[in-house]
Amino acid sequence: MSRLSRRSLLRGATGLAAGYWARRFFQEYGYYPLWMTAPEPPAVVVAEGSDEDTPARFLKAALAPLGGIERFVRPGQTVCIKPNVTWANKPHTASSTDPDLLRALIEMVKAAGAKRIIVVDRCTIDPPMMCLAESGIGQVLDETGVDRELLDRYLEPKSKYIDVEAPEGKAFKSIGVIKAAAEADVRINMAVAKTHLVLPVTLCCKHMIGFTENPGGLHATFEYLDQGIADLLGVPKIHPDLHILEAIRVRVRGPSYGDGTDVTDPSRVKRFNRLLAGTDPVLIDAYACENFFNRSPKEITHIVRAWESNHGEIDVKKATESGRLRSYTVADLLRPTPTPSPTPAPTDWPTPTPPRYTPTPIVTPTPFVAGRGQGGSGDAIVDLGPALNGALVPLAMVIGGMGMVVGRRLASRLPKAPGGGEAEGNSQGDGGAGEPPDEAGSGGRA
Repeated sequence: MSRLSRRSLLRGATGLAAGYWARRFFQEYGYYPLWMTAPEPPAVVVAEGSDEDTPARFLKAALAPLGGIERFVRPGQTVCIKPNVTWANKPHTASSTDPDLLRALIEMVKAAGAKRIIVVDRCTIDPPMMCLAESGIGQVLDETGVDRELLDRYLEPKSKYIDVEAPEGKAFKSIGVIKAAAEADVRINMAVAKTHLVLPVTLCCKHMIGFTENPGGLHATFEYLDQGIADLLGVPKIHPDLHILEAIRVRVRGPSYGDGTDVTDPSRVKRFNRLLAGTDPVLIDAYACENFFNRSPKEITHIVRAWESNHGEIDVKKATESGRLRSYTVADLLRPTPTPSPTPAPTDWPTPTPPRYTPTPIVTPTPFVAGRGQGGSGDAIVDLGPALNGALVPLAMVIGGMGMVVGRRLASRLPKAPGGGEAEGNSQGDGGAGEPPDEAGSGGRA
């Protein structure tokens, strides 16, 4: 058996401490070097905040664990954003997209290097100019300078639309859609959580109707409406790369529009302070059904049809346990960065004059060498090797422990990186649970 040298023991203890804290650092803060594989991002992120959090903070927190907007938008691309601009109602009514949330997304997409940003929607009821003025979205589009294709239900020429194929469609095999959306490199589906008069709820899946040339016609074909919504999710030319569900305020009763807010009409508009983002619209909608409307997603026929068409996961509990859906708080993901103190200006001090001194010679004592017969303590030179080998074992443990303590203190001063840490929220219900619909819902049609 080979003898463990002191150098090997110390080197091993130091390496052990360094390896331990390197792993903790990468796991907790989400920074991964080339030789480590970062975990796969979730399919859906739920960001939960407070009344004090701005829409921009909600959006940043929801996108961070997904890899940020940079995961979806590359420099030089044309990006199509599809908000809800259908109703001529004021902000904070959960009728249309919050203008501040839309502004935040536009600014993020610009920062990611998009060559062109175009905001599209098919205004079904109210005229586009009225919707833009009342909702506050028109001001955002003017100030950000992005392009727009917000099409009137009667006045638009046929050239604004294009027929595209639905290869896996069951309700239709082709459909007319907004041409600008079909020609974009990236599409972002930006829905608002609310109830609906025709369907029980309108969320990310139902919001896809706004990409089409004739949303009213699809609404009118009741026998095909649920399957038609599912088919839209499978149309390649309008397939969204990212889905966002605004649930900062949710319209929980009545029609999908109105003038009341969470302050003036809390029975219809409730503040949930959540924002969902991801690549699975079925899972987003399933979470919203359980947590905002106290409904099982399996009660909502168009969500079931989308699930049956393999467009996403409907089981929220299963998705949460597997990590496919993760919940975070805005505060944990966006911890404030401490402001550095200004560096004080250097002070000019006079150069000190070195003192004069005369060196004093040091007398070196003559070493004493013990001879034989001068006492037991001097009979032989003591070998300290065995004693040092034994003492270095606890010393190595002390060094390792100190390394862990120092590493913990250093790690605690670092800001959390996007995607780091464990999920802090759990699902609040499985896919098969739910309460009877309230007076707003018409119930899913099997």
